[in-house]
Amino acid sequence: MTDVPTPASSVPGRLGVAARLDGDGSLRLVLTPTPPVLHHGIVRASVLSYVVDACAGISVDDDPDVWTLTTDMTVRMRPIAAPERVEATSRLVRRGRRSVTCTVELVDGDGASVASGAIGFAAVPRRPDDPPKPQVTPEEAVVLFDGVPVLSRPLRDEAAIEVVDAGEGIVEVEVRPDLRNPAGTLQGAMVALLAEVAAEELVTDRFQVPAVVTDLDLRYLAQAPEGPVRTSARLLGDGPEAPIEVQLVDTSVGRLTTLVYARAQPVG
Repeated sequence: MTDVPTPASSVPGRLGVAARLDGDGSLRLVLTPTPPVLHHGIVRASVLSYVVDACAGISVDDDPDVWTLTTDMTVRMRPIAAPERVEATSRLVRRGRRSVTCTVELVDGDGASVASGAIGFAAVPRRPDDPPKPQVTPEEAVVLFDGVPVLSRPLRDEAAIEVVDAGEGIVEVEVRPDLRNPAGTLQGAMVALLAEVAAEELVTDRFQVPAVVTDLDLRYLAQAPEGPVRTSARLLGDGPEAPIEVQLVDTSVGRLTTLVYARAQPVG
């Protein structure tokens, strides 16, 4: 799958995710939350977006001659204290010639719901002059994720996200090698993290309350291989729980790369 980075050498690859195969051979991803992937004691929505993307993407990306590219993703999570583990399984909803849609359920160790996700992929045939396609089978994922060290600092610090204007939800990030996917662009979960930080900064600064993002709707419009990538945001309502529109722009070319709708919830 194009968006799965090499775990040991990347920030998104060190979120604490392991893989195993169920009895029927289907893939199950297991996130063991550690302090760096939490915000106010709650697993970040962007971290869960990585689990959704990887679980569904690895499960359906089985053709070496077709690129499987994430086009859109929805994550809805409960703002609950981080459980000891989060397990994810994917279900294929529709597979057409040009697109694939999956849902992903994320539960704790007792089977209680933590979050739900829906994700869409574009199926794009490889051209003869395309670079080699990286591909991870479910069996290879078990090995790929095994024994990878986890982050030692908070995720947004590891990504080096800079707050430009908290009250306006303006933040930015350099597109460093350890934030890119194998295709050379800003990795999908890092895109989600940037939008998440923009929303939480806007709500926290304007309403002076601690907040976590619980809802993310992402539309991936273009790659961001250069950067820096900067956000702009607007609150679509009056209170801290109103929807927030976040746009991500690759400032090196002035291109809109991602459109996000988020919702935050005060905590504590």
